Amino acid sequence: MPQEKPASLLSGKRRFIALFLFFNIAINYMDRVNLSVAAPALAKQFHWDPAQMGWLFSAYLWTYSLFLIPWGWLADRFDARRIGAISIVIWSAAAIFTGAAANIATMIAARLGLGVGEAASIPLSNKVVRQWFPSKERGFATALYHSGVFIAVAFSSPLVAWLVVRTGWRGSFFITGSLGFVWLLLWLLWFQRPEECQWLSADERKLILDNRDSSPAPLQGNRATSPIGFFRAAGGLLRYQSMWGLALTLGCVNYMNYVFLTWLPSYLVQNRGMNLLKAGIYSGIPYLVGVTMEICFGRLSDFILTPDRLKQGARRYQVALFTFLSSIIFLINFTHSAASTLAVISLALACNTTVIAIIYALTNDLVENPQLTGTAFGILLMGGNLIGMTAPIVTGYLVKSSGGFFSAFTVSGVLPLLAAVLALAFTRRPINGFVPTEIREPSVAMQ
Repeated sequence: MPQEKPASLLSGKRRFIALFLFFNIAINYMDRVNLSVAAPALAKQFHWDPAQMGWLFSAYLWTYSLFLIPWGWLADRFDARRIGAISIVIWSAAAIFTGAAANIATMIAARLGLGVGEAASIPLSNKVVRQWFPSKERGFATALYHSGVFIAVAFSSPLVAWLVVRTGWRGSFFITGSLGFVWLLLWLLWFQRPEECQWLSADERKLILDNRDSSPAPLQGNRATSPIGFFRAAGGLLRYQSMWGLALTLGCVNYMNYVFLTWLPSYLVQNRGMNLLKAGIYSGIPYLVGVTMEICFGRLSDFILTPDRLKQGARRYQVALFTFLSSIIFLINFTHSAASTLAVISLALACNTTVIAIIYALTNDLVENPQLTGTAFGILLMGGNLIGMTAPIVTGYLVKSSGGFFSAFTVSGVLPLLAAVLALAFTRRPINGFVPTEIREPSVAMQ
């Protein structure tokens, strides 16, 4: 039947949207982890100690966390095409400027700029998922685009290590930073909302519009884009226990994520005696394992739950399961061989990557008002990063004071247990949010 082809995400043309989002996130994280791979060379050249490196690692998270809610709110109010273009210009320019930094002050300034631009990516991506994919495909679509995080880390870790060896750390920032402008050109040429997309078939467009439970257009008007509109939208979401539960759960999960994104190469060099290139390869392998697991369980997450169960927050049980399993990272303190260390890191990171994608899908399930998707993800990510941003700094001081990573990995193993409890107890109810009727377009208000 003609409808069968567009009924599949992988056979329909909407897969290209998932691909756009995948590469946006992949470039985002390549620019983000470049510093962690180049860290041993930077520390040696500038004589920075672990505490200084911890502050440098966390610098982009300061502005990243600060700008998450504003970017998410703007994604709700303006066209995703414009927001995506502006954000990638900001962060790509900042990534290139990092290669020209002369001291820790200019390096931190560049990382702050990186955080400003990169803060838009995940709120925007989840907004686009809400616009482009039926509700029963959200887990799979989210896992597909979010796998860009770990594909980027897996391949960019050895790639950047090679670039640092061959061109120096400055050259590595220049080269990776320029990739964002390639994505920008393709995005401006091809991306549109499904209602306007010329390369989408009529059958597939109907399938999307009939099953996505999203609004046809962003909110417009002076009241919608005013500071009052921003605070009322964010404040309305913060009235819900589930919103707080999601943000705190993600924070506990993000802590481990940021420990590995920032400190894993240094750990492998300092504690396991690897050279930089080998550490880059060993840093990448666990993320390849994570990508496979994330995509498989993202698809399974959609398959085993009915639409009604999704709206009731049933994905929280999957969140609790994978956060609990990721606490196995504590065992890295008792491994001795490179193989056993790699096995523990791979399993912990695979569970960590999977649970992040499921938390994103759970948020889209629970937020009933599609006009607040971007704002809700801004709040989710800000809460997650306020906890996660402490990881590089805390780890730096723990390593400096103890001379090793034992206590750092102990903390990383305990927090997922707390995340499992938070997910089960506080993400049970839908999030209705609040958009005043006077700032809605007529077409939106009638939905």
